[in-house]
Amino acid sequence: KYLPLEKEHLKTSTAVADPNARSQRNTTLAWFWSLDVQGDTSRNDWMTEFYQVNWLRTKALCDCWNEEVILVEHEMQWTINFFKHKAKQWLAHMDNAALNEMTGHACYATRQSQI
Repeated sequence: KYLPLEKEHLKTSTAVADPNARSQRNTTLAWFWSLDVQGDTSRNDWMTEFYQVNWLRTKALCDCWNEEVILVEHEMQWTINFFKHKAKQWLAHMDNAALNEMTGHACYATRQSQI
């Protein structure tokens, strides 16, 4: 149930004092803040707000990473499409060079289209 308490778990966070400070986006709470303590929110409005803010920050971080996955997948497809487009351009250069009987140019264009 309880994990070992380490020195980095005891660092204080300035997120409460200055929630808009830099480098607060990826910080997470220590494990003991996620313990289910009975009645800790019913007696203290501050704790309720603390848990709500932490939940919203964690959800925003999760949403950000989900959006990043979508963007990376699209970027991968854009890269594939770019190289296919370039291959078609080099094949067109090869056809043009072959029509003009420029064998060296045709060979080079063929090689480039296969990269």
